[in-house]
Amino acid sequence: MTGTPTSSQAGSAAAQNGAQWLLRSAAASGLRVCFANPGTTELPFVAALDAVPEVRPILSVFEGVCSGAADGYFRISGTPAMTLTHLGPGFANAIANLHNARRARSRILNVIGEHMSWHVQADPPLNSDIESLARPVSAGVWRGNSMAGLQDATQASLREVLTPGGGIASLVLPMDMQQGDAPFEPLRVLAEPRDAGYDAAALDTLAFAIREGKRVLMFLGASAMTETALTQAARFTTLSNVELIGETFPARSEHGGGLPAIRRFSYLAEQGHPYLLQFDRVALVDALQPVAFFGAEGYPSRLGDPARMIAVSEPNQGGAQALEQLADSLGLAPARLPTPEPVIDANLGESLTAETAAQIIAAHLPEHAIVSVEGGTLGFPFNALASRAARHSTIVMTGGAIGQGLPAAFGASVAAPERKVVALQSDGSALYTAQALWSMAREGSNVVVVIAANRRYQILQNEMKRTGHHLQRSDVQSLLDLSNPAVDWVSLSRSLGVPAAQATTTSELRRLYLAALAQQAPFLIEAVLP
Repeated sequence: MTGTPTSSQAGSAAAQNGAQWLLRSAAASGLRVCFANPGTTELPFVAALDAVPEVRPILSVFEGVCSGAADGYFRISGTPAMTLTHLGPGFANAIANLHNARRARSRILNVIGEHMSWHVQADPPLNSDIESLARPVSAGVWRGNSMAGLQDATQASLREVLTPGGGIASLVLPMDMQQGDAPFEPLRVLAEPRDAGYDAAALDTLAFAIREGKRVLMFLGASAMTETALTQAARFTTLSNVELIGETFPARSEHGGGLPAIRRFSYLAEQGHPYLLQFDRVALVDALQPVAFFGAEGYPSRLGDPARMIAVSEPNQGGAQALEQLADSLGLAPARLPTPEPVIDANLGESLTAETAAQIIAAHLPEHAIVSVEGGTLGFPFNALASRAARHSTIVMTGGAIGQGLPAAFGASVAAPERKVVALQSDGSALYTAQALWSMAREGSNVVVVIAANRRYQILQNEMKRTGHHLQRSDVQSLLDLSNPAVDWVSLSRSLGVPAAQATTTSELRRLYLAALAQQAPFLIEAVLP
């Protein structure tokens, strides 16, 4: 990777300030979008956006929407976006979705405004240890406390987010560096190509095991669930002793249109661990050894038997090439993807349940849609039908931090405005970042939101039962209940600028869903479920 000067696109280098220089460097390096929630210390940066039209500023009214949108944007486009947040407290509001983004291996450039560099020592009211906040969710944290430091920090940050296999970069930018003279040419940081390698010896071991009739599980990470990789994985479906499974929460996965149906690995230790032990070999393809989502007595944290696992390739490495090479070595014929049996929207009755809602959504899913899933209420039944739906991409909550679904859907719509985005969202988790609806309205996002409104934290109720807890007191039971008062999602959505309607039957959901698909504008459906 190199960082080289480039000519300024708006006046001479001597006529620019630090914020303009940083933005021009980002633009010259390929960054085009900044999801922003600025405050006073970022006003020079906001003014600088006026001079750099190559970077599109997008306002969100909550920082967690900025970070979640940048995550969704990267997952669909493969290009980093910028976020702009206000000091430590503003950045802290973005951390939950940066946690998800880090787990998704998304690359984001966070610009965090800071007090005047000379003012920090006075410990003003908004002063905080920004680095300590940023470090757990960043691959690197840099600070530009001088113009020379700003140049170094910007180059290092851009290098991080543009390097394949890189991560989140957080750049602390004092106000005086934003507005100070920057008499140097903007940088253009170019990513160096990286060889996507895999372990050839591991493939030889797997090929031998398969020929010997051993039971082999191909455990696929997100980057092995692309269309190219799955087309190669389909070649193994002719073998009775080989199974395919995907990691529990892939950052992005492709489905439908004849691609092989890939079940997701259970996040429950008591299900996932015994399942892995059925196999003689577990091939980790662009994946790491699975870890239980939560600890469970009697089960290891790292699931399966390490002695049976073979690391074929690391995440975001050479999974597709490895699958192709292994299939070739076994003499497997090229895959001929079948025409899947379509999902039928018929004879469902009028009772609106999670299952009937998922069937309607899958049956009419547009070709090349993007499905953003947060919550199992609609997510689990939809995923069971995904392989029979039209070809589509799915993004899910990778890190377990609630509030990703709506911002990620918004960011995905910015990345691919020509593709319909369908957000399958549970009501409890939607409340964490409902502000994303405002951004969708403002930007005219091509998003249909379906809220599974069952008026409760269903996943927690299920976990209470699974772990043998039976609540008796009504005030304790109410901790898992959202019905008193019930959120009026139609009114809330409309107040944030997104048209909305409620569905209580399958015919109402079908009518509203088809109408929403037909327009290139945001729409929310509150699906009231039992």
